[in-house]
Amino acid sequence: MGFFNSMRTIGEINGLLKDFENQVTITQGQVGSGASKATLNNSLNVMKSIHQQLIDKFGNSSGARTATYTIFGDKMRMDGILTYTRNVILNLNAIINS
Repeated sequence: MGFFNSMRTIGEINGLLKDFENQVTITQGQVGSGASKATLNNSLNVMKSIHQQLIDKFGNSSGARTATYTIFGDKMRMDGILTYTRNVILNLNAIINS
């Protein structure tokens, strides 16, 4: 039962990582085109939501915590993923507030 739970959770995390990659790509375009603060805040909130979902998924599966994932072509484990997503969120927040 634990193996199948881990596999399901790993699949869900991979889906969230793809969603995060897509949101980062969208947000880069928004920043580049001088989007409004409200638009960037909306993108920031989407990223925060995905980050929290990742935390929740990792918290529910020890197998998922030890797996390796790929984001933007880089292979990472849980700690690298969460650090990366947090840093992207912090950088976007700094852009919005500057």
